[in-house]
Amino acid sequence: MNGWVSVFSDSFAPGVEMRKQILIEADLPCVIMNRQDSCYSGVGFATLQVQLLVPEGFVEQAKSILQL
Repeated sequence: MNGWVSVFSDSFAPGVEMRKQILIEADLPCVIMNRQDSCYSGVGFATLQVQLLVPEGFVEQAKSILQL
């Protein structure tokens, strides 16, 4: 996704979703990029990171809100 930057990533999808909700409440555009396959959830090799992305112009604001 051109123009979008990851501001947070984790293999625990619900934690990423909670942070997305914080950004939505602050009126920041954001999306989640989840490349995990639900067939493999809980399996040791299914540790792909779920990413929280914002447009390039919102990176500093998002990190400040998430206190990263």
